[in-house]
Amino acid sequence: MRRFMVLLTLALPLLVGCTTNKPGASGVSPSATSGGPSSTATASGQPSATASPTGGQSDDGGDYTVRYGFAVPSAKVTVSNAVPVPLPGPIPLPYLVEIRTGDHSTENPAYARISFYFRGAFPSYNIQYVREVLTEGRGDAVALEGNGFLRLQFVQAQAHDATGQSTIVSAANQHIGFPNLKSYGFAGDFEGYLSFGLGVQVAPNSDQVLPVRIGELRKPDGKGGFVYVVAVDIRNG
Repeated sequence: MRRFMVLLTLALPLLVGCTTNKPGASGVSPSATSGGPSSTATASGQPSATASPTGGQSDDGGDYTVRYGFAVPSAKVTVSNAVPVPLPGPIPLPYLVEIRTGDHSTENPAYARISFYFRGAFPSYNIQYVREVLTEGRGDAVALEGNGFLRLQFVQAQAHDATGQSTIVSAANQHIGFPNLKSYGFAGDFEGYLSFGLGVQVAPNSDQVLPVRIGELRKPDGKGGFVYVVAVDIRNG
């Protein structure tokens, strides 16, 4: 039986009165293609984005690699990374240790960022705009602020250790409150699939959809190891 595990660090509910997802459509089912670190990110009807050494900076400084340039993931976009499973150590998959957010409204173009910090390696992942974000297994709607919703799913990844305890040591408030990136929520962690929902805001009664960019950064942790950062940028409308 699949084991559904609620992250201890992310267990706080979203603020009372948040706008929830509109009912009517299911979320993205687990799926990923295999490939190496230089694989392209592709989606039906969307441009591909090959790995590039430029394209922005991390919130902590330094260059990072763009894996999906600013575009609208109306169909599921998959970015593949080769993970030598099992990884050495007590946790066999890349595991999440931190979630950060940052407002880059003075950049050109302006954007908001949510970053996921992993240990071990870069996982594969996919992202797509959906009518609602559903939890893995149970299929419950994830409460998110905003009027547009992105489903982000990491593949061959987890956020718990062998005892079932959360590996996350620090996480940004789920109520982000930026003009275009309003919130995020946990959507599942089991069998190598780790999922989140992102709530974005566009003009009311608008059919506008905000472009998304995804970049990766491997950075030293100051302790002789590395952290592997997946940064998701939501462009300002």
